[in-house]
Amino acid sequence: MLNLNHLKNLYTNSPEWVKNLYASIPYDIRNGKEYRKWKTFLEKNLNKEEYQLLKLKETLLYAYENSDYYKKVFQNLDCNPLDVNTVQDLNKFPLIDKDIVRENYDDIKVKNYPRKDSFFVTTGGSTGEPMKFLQSKNVWGKEVAFVNNYFKSLGYTPKDLKASFRGGEFDKIKNNQFWKRNPINNELHFSPFHINSDNIHYYVEELNRTKVKFFHTYPSGIIALIDNMKNEDLKLNYQVQGIFLISENFTKNDINYIKDYFDCEVSAFFGHSERLIFAPLNTISHDSYQINQYYGLAELISESKKLIITEGIKGELVGTSFDNYAMPLIRYRTGDYSSYQDYRKQKINLIEGRWDNDYISGKNGLQLTLTALNMHSNIFKNCMNFQFFQKEVGKVELLIVPKKEFNENDKYNIIQALNKKAGHAIKFTIKTVSSVQLTKRGKMKKLIKEIE
Repeated sequence: MLNLNHLKNLYTNSPEWVKNLYASIPYDIRNGKEYRKWKTFLEKNLNKEEYQLLKLKETLLYAYENSDYYKKVFQNLDCNPLDVNTVQDLNKFPLIDKDIVRENYDDIKVKNYPRKDSFFVTTGGSTGEPMKFLQSKNVWGKEVAFVNNYFKSLGYTPKDLKASFRGGEFDKIKNNQFWKRNPINNELHFSPFHINSDNIHYYVEELNRTKVKFFHTYPSGIIALIDNMKNEDLKLNYQVQGIFLISENFTKNDINYIKDYFDCEVSAFFGHSERLIFAPLNTISHDSYQINQYYGLAELISESKKLIITEGIKGELVGTSFDNYAMPLIRYRTGDYSSYQDYRKQKINLIEGRWDNDYISGKNGLQLTLTALNMHSNIFKNCMNFQFFQKEVGKVELLIVPKKEFNENDKYNIIQALNKKAGHAIKFTIKTVSSVQLTKRGKMKKLIKEIE
């Protein structure tokens, strides 16, 4: 039986005619009954607080009955799921993070959950070893429904073609075509790695030809597009309707810069691969996110691990999953930080994330952010840590603290993956070291630049 991971690989490696055939299936049908269920659900107007508490109790009871790890947690606390009667009652439960999930993976995942009904998710992180966890396949349909419901706020529907400027592999560029069609998402996927003064006119010509009204992009990707269009005095000959920002942090000034240039609505949502928290951006003020209480439970936790319920106090976002029946995550530390703008309304300020927006400098003015370069795979499985080091434009040394299993094959695979991302503009080399450089405060930086 094929699961979602197999289906994704099958689609990615299929010829173009197969992709087009699949994309021709009506959107609601090919996204499955879970998507249709959540699409209908989001059209209702249920009491958010009551629903959230109900789902929290359901999650706790399910974890207690089906996960060895959470069974032990309840036993150590000398309580059971029925003792949780308010969201604040969850404060007695311990926090978990990526390290805890790695160390207790087999105990956290649900016992005997059918493999065919789940799929693996991996994420990058501040260390070389990626985080791996399971999600039940119903979570995918739920995610698509929430994202599309959010996109709809700017007038977008799945029938609308969109342009994306985000990660991907663009190592086979031909005839100055810096984009590829993705039928399943009905998008033109533009390379963010080739945006420079030499190539920008190709991007603008294609946008003017297709007149794509919605952009789905890293903030750095769209800002690079704007900067190069300004420098080369190029313009679009049509009106963009909406721009959706993803993955990277941004400031209110970034939003204003993009909005002023394209004269359209700019929005974003906070989300992550663990799919615990979903929070759309306030499209009027652009200075806050509204936590969606139907999606999951979000908390803000202070440095001393105390629950924050007061406005203006910075804390770490901690999430509890709803509807993940393969591997529930309860009070999971996201590594992202914010503060409440309005606790009662569950409105938080802009996110301060763990990824730096520092960029690697490539040839022809390329500015490559670490988010764009982030590889969600297991190619760093034999690395304890890694750090990018740059002293010269167009050249980057990757410093790796190796595990004993690290070998030449690992080195080759890493270089190949980096070259697929940006080998056209950056020469990558690898050096093994015993430790990486830390900041004065003892923090790890993914990129050290010494370019004058």
